[in-house]
Amino acid sequence: MRKLLVIFILAGMMLSGCVYVDMDVENSPAPGLDFSKFKTFAFKKKSESRKELESGLLGTAKAELEAKGFRYDPNSPDFLVLVNFGSKSFIERGVTYKRDAFEYNFISKTNTNVGAVKDSDVNRQDNTVRIYLMTPENEGEKTFLWRGKASSVDFEGVGIVGKCLVKGALLKFPAAEGTFHEKMNVRDCK
Repeated sequence: MRKLLVIFILAGMMLSGCVYVDMDVENSPAPGLDFSKFKTFAFKKKSESRKELESGLLGTAKAELEAKGFRYDPNSPDFLVLVNFGSKSFIERGVTYKRDAFEYNFISKTNTNVGAVKDSDVNRQDNTVRIYLMTPENEGEKTFLWRGKASSVDFEGVGIVGKCLVKGALLKFPAAEGTFHEKMNVRDCK
């Protein structure tokens, strides 16, 4: 009996470092766009209330883009990066409710509805990160060059899994277009 207990403890210790984020990713570049002519990028910040979380997500986006050969240049960027993030669920008394955020969608130029619907009795959160790459604002009308979205349903919120969602959304950038599934270890997203 004691050996069995030791085996369970060892197995639990080994598995505790293996937390994965399963995500669905959608990537959509502008038709016919060649990203080889773009070399530099900068960020457009959006969230004042959650600026610490936004800074962490932008830091992950910066590392991913620099690993792909782009250079951060806040003074004269070829494109701007905007990261939208949130959890579309909340937990109240052990029940998970899905929430539609009242947030502006840059692509459809509309606001989503506000509301809450019971989703399940499980403590899971529907996390989403959207990344928009657009022309710099000083050119007048913004042009969207690429957009990516990564979503996951996890026990943790976007504060924990958000960096993995950013990495997942940018994993196949700029080459892949369409939808695909990714699985990342949270440890690899720090």
